[in-house]
Amino acid sequence: MWWKRLVAILFAVFCAGDLAAQTPAHSIKVAAVDFIPAWGSLDANIRRLADAAEEVARQGVGFAVFPETAVSGYLFSDPSQIAPYLDTIPGDTTKALLPVLARTGLHMSVGIAERDAETGLAYNTAVLLGPKGIIGKYRKNGLNPQDQKVFAPGDTGVPVFDTPIGRIALLICYDDTYWQYARLAALRGAQIIAWHSVSDRVTPGTPAAQSKGDHSTVANVQYMSAQNGVFVIGATRSGVETNPITGGQLYYNGGSSIWSPQGHKLAQAPVVPPEELLPGLHGVYATEITPADADAPRAERLALRRPELYAPWLALHRSPVDANATKTRRKATLVAAQWPEGPSAMEKAKPPKAALTVLPELSALPSGLAPEEIKSRAEERDGPFERALAALARAHRAYVAGSYPERAGERVFHTVALAGPEGTILGRYRATHPGAARGWATPGDEIAVVETPLGRIGLATAEELATPELGALYAVQRTDILAAPAGAPSPLKVEIDSALFSVADPPTGRADFFPYAAAKQNQLWLVSGGRRAGDATAAGIYGPEPVVSTPTLTAAPGAAEVRYQTEIPAVGTWIDQSQLIAGQQAQWFVPLVQPQDSACLKRWRAGGGCPAR
Repeated sequence: MWWKRLVAILFAVFCAGDLAAQTPAHSIKVAAVDFIPAWGSLDANIRRLADAAEEVARQGVGFAVFPETAVSGYLFSDPSQIAPYLDTIPGDTTKALLPVLARTGLHMSVGIAERDAETGLAYNTAVLLGPKGIIGKYRKNGLNPQDQKVFAPGDTGVPVFDTPIGRIALLICYDDTYWQYARLAALRGAQIIAWHSVSDRVTPGTPAAQSKGDHSTVANVQYMSAQNGVFVIGATRSGVETNPITGGQLYYNGGSSIWSPQGHKLAQAPVVPPEELLPGLHGVYATEITPADADAPRAERLALRRPELYAPWLALHRSPVDANATKTRRKATLVAAQWPEGPSAMEKAKPPKAALTVLPELSALPSGLAPEEIKSRAEERDGPFERALAALARAHRAYVAGSYPERAGERVFHTVALAGPEGTILGRYRATHPGAARGWATPGDEIAVVETPLGRIGLATAEELATPELGALYAVQRTDILAAPAGAPSPLKVEIDSALFSVADPPTGRADFFPYAAAKQNQLWLVSGGRRAGDATAAGIYGPEPVVSTPTLTAAPGAAEVRYQTEIPAVGTWIDQSQLIAGQQAQWFVPLVQPQDSACLKRWRAGGGCPAR
């Protein structure tokens, strides 16, 4: 299968080649800027913003990203309250900024509370500007409850703009709750995602009953780079914003950051406590990047996609009333088994009664086997591995998931099986997105969700979770728990600043990133049994809200497992799976489910509509 993966990568590179051809292969200094507007002070904020652009340019920056709603402030309670502080595009803000950019050569993007000149509607907008004028704008799609008080849903889709410095997409704050928008940018050939935010937290001391809304969008931006192979420049603000009419306050924690196409952090602003700060420029966080360096990793990530599996599921609108969803709450004990590298420890496993235990991948085989060795040990369904898995589950009256190489005629699949307390195989899943390292595995063609007394259990492999579409398929099927056996620890860990987490066990530096992201993006529990290599492990339990309430638990070096008891379905804090599904604006998602060579996708990648409008 390696040659098919190579063809897919080459095809993705070819499709992106014409999009990236205008981008010179040179480096540029980019910056995420902490800029604080005064609430409801449009003219003064525009002057401060122009001064800030001058200063950023003096520091040798070629492209700067400024926060969301940077000339109005953000905390407004109704449309009439924000109306005096809206600006058009072009308008007063662009009139003040463009001479600065023409003189200095700076490119910049900035968030503006925009009034549409024709309809009068208000949009949460980001505009991209350069020395030669207005390049383009984006209107926010992912509207949170605060946005919905004053802003209309975005109507621009996710455009990608050709510039002399690279291909740039714009996103705004809560957009990163939804994996789809960054993915659309990557599919359109983006090299840089400029993300504009006012990422807030509940002020310290807030009573627990009133702090369910505590979250931090800036704690979510790593996935945009890691899953899509693009640079991300994420700008947010610090300080405390007060609405003088209502007395409402928002606490902004800083933490602006820049990420590489491999998902690694390149630069970050400090994460700060709440503090009243004067309006204006409060920090420039910069690094050198070469935008063209995104082209190869982006192509590799996109080559893993299988659009034929996503249609029509990922383009459907789902209401919160979903017959698939688990209705009754129940307790569930989750267990991730940890084995050292080397022989299988399956015969030593002791899964707790009535719990779900997930074993490491290729559970009956030693680790480190070459592809041909794995294929030589493949077996048919109902063979020795499945019988052993079922016997283990029956002996302990438990649910146990593991994986094995399954032979079906000439083909070999990487198959995950779930056994139940009665000693039967309840479900099977053939890995649908085996990566390039799985040259021995034929891709499967459907996901698997099993209804059990613990909840709806989905089956996958941890390796596949680098492709966010897979996790999304499980979310729309209202999976409560995803059992995803893992192998060796991933080199990509969660690199998000631990100060952005309010849980006791922040995952920074020790948790594998892709299972962590899949659990959060899809609002489900995810359990990966895995191998230990030194102090690193792939054995972990990942919760749906790791920033606020659900710890990310990895197995200790000497432990045989890590376990956690939770409630199914997840209770939710600022969002839950039902709200996540209902909040998606699926009208923009048609390109996600189109074959790579479809006329619709080709037209859309060139800037048209898919479907045509």
